[in-house]
Amino acid sequence: MGYFVDIPKPKAWPPPRDGTGQANELFAYGYKRDPIGDKLHTWFACLFMACLPLDTVPTTIAAWALFIYSAMRLSSTWRTLVPLYNSTIFRLVLAWAAWSLLSILWSSNQTAGLDHARALRMVLLPIVLWPVMRHWKYLLGAFLLGVLFQNCVQISEVVGSWFLDGQDWVTAKKLGSISGIEKHSGKAAMFMAFATFVWAGIFITTRKYRKTALVCFLLTLLGMFANISMAVSVGFVVAVLVAVVLFLFSKTKRIKKTILPSLVLVLLAVAIATGLALKHVPFGANPDDSYASAKTKSIFRGVEKYFDGTFEAGNSTQMRLHWWSETFLQSFDDPAVVHGVFGHGLGSVTTIDFSKFRWKTTVPVEGRPFDKKVDHVHNSYIQYLYEQGLVGLLLFLFIFWSMIQTAKNMSVQPNPAIYIICASATILWATATFFENSQTSGRPLAMLLLIGTFIMYKNTIETGAKQS
Repeated sequence: MGYFVDIPKPKAWPPPRDGTGQANELFAYGYKRDPIGDKLHTWFACLFMACLPLDTVPTTIAAWALFIYSAMRLSSTWRTLVPLYNSTIFRLVLAWAAWSLLSILWSSNQTAGLDHARALRMVLLPIVLWPVMRHWKYLLGAFLLGVLFQNCVQISEVVGSWFLDGQDWVTAKKLGSISGIEKHSGKAAMFMAFATFVWAGIFITTRKYRKTALVCFLLTLLGMFANISMAVSVGFVVAVLVAVVLFLFSKTKRIKKTILPSLVLVLLAVAIATGLALKHVPFGANPDDSYASAKTKSIFRGVEKYFDGTFEAGNSTQMRLHWWSETFLQSFDDPAVVHGVFGHGLGSVTTIDFSKFRWKTTVPVEGRPFDKKVDHVHNSYIQYLYEQGLVGLLLFLFIFWSMIQTAKNMSVQPNPAIYIICASATILWATATFFENSQTSGRPLAMLLLIGTFIMYKNTIETGAKQS
């Protein structure tokens, strides 16, 4: 594609070590060889990033356009991709994806396994984005624009409810969780949570855009809590605490001096937003019937009733506790060693009969309010233990570990805040997925892989170039 430039071909094999001159030459070959194609590639990548926080349909269209165009450019970019081979993150992601696909062979529901495997197409993101990662600021800006669009829709939902008797014009229902055009509030909250960290990073590391970053930070923060996603809220609080600890132990005095006031601002904003989410109504409903308050009370009631042995039909917290306990116990069915190590196969959780109780010896007085079959159990780690055994679970955990360890290489640079943000964002995703199944949904999984791709790029190209 494009008008090719006749330039010398750098040696591509064996793959060079990170930060060497050969690695940087290979990375530069793709855009020097095909400059026009590189610009189009960047536009497709920005389109994908802008659509990612919006909804599934636009993201799917943009993803296919990006994947197809990337494949068309492989004759110019394959040398650029070679340094990826040496990345521990990339190798673990490929191994995890390969094991997931392989486990379908012994799954008790191969149809469901193939359906869950569709999300693994996002494993290609490091490959299709790598040739244009030097434009990462444009890609990040496109993502922030997508989130900002969702925030604007959220505001329109609130304002519209004032004239529609408290109804949400997007869902045509009573105003509750405010998700913009996103159908799933948890996904919307996750993208806004990541955008909040990005805006906080911009506020901390730059002076030129601080006012804009502060306004957008507060907007995305309130937008995240307006989605009333407890999984993301818990993940966000944990990630903020991790960020605080890392900043306080930062060895760079300049960062400490500039970050302490910012940390106070962040914590204050989190406290205010949490209070609004849990005590106040999402922008205009009856204070005595708050969606957030009702959801919070339902969580505590569900935990209490579950351990008391009394069951309440429709309580999502109680259902999740039941799913988790039953799935965990059945992870070690006979033969225990085989199932414990290799699992039951991707998609096999759909064959568990949740109307049976192993942890509880008594049958619920109100009957069995739980569905016999579920598609996922809202806990990535327990589901992976059941479906892919310890092998799949450890590969999954090692991805987080390798991302944080690789990001630590950036902590010695003049801007260690980037490392702290990347590590905290990884913790956010890893915590939120304890209450969800983010690995079986393409867009949330894409968010994790985007963080990993950014860490790999910084470590392989920029950090290595500065150190050399």
